[in-house]
Amino acid sequence: MKLKKRRDIELDVEMTPMIDMVFLLLIFFMTAATMSQVDLTPEVELPIAPKASVPDDMRNRGTVNLLPLGSATPQGEIVSEEKPFLVGGRLVTDTQLTGIISERTATEPTLQVYMRVDRKTDFKYVRRGIKACADAGVFDVIFASFQSSGGG
Repeated sequence: MKLKKRRDIELDVEMTPMIDMVFLLLIFFMTAATMSQVDLTPEVELPIAPKASVPDDMRNRGTVNLLPLGSATPQGEIVSEEKPFLVGGRLVTDTQLTGIISERTATEPTLQVYMRVDRKTDFKYVRRGIKACADAGVFDVIFASFQSSGGG
């Protein structure tokens, strides 16, 4: 009896759908990364701290930027003693900052504040920012900083 030889079936993988999915994922992550940095002002020179760390969860955080007096915002406004806080691209007073935070806590009761303070900013403005947050009922404030390369 003569046995027939089995032909190996050649398998073929379509690469086009795979490439499409890779590009879709790439675009998604680029967009998500861009959206998470919308409130970050590059003009802020953050202080350096040896034990700085990034929080595990950055969701539900309102960003408040503090630039030194006399510096210009991206929109061309000059930071003054009356309006030292940069929120959403515009300079605001202490009272306005309290109002903005209060409005956000009405819709997001667990709001936390992420304060980005320039290393040349006087501490009295940081204190005013913390007081504005407390007046709005937010007591969870974290400060942005760079981690030093020495580690201690």
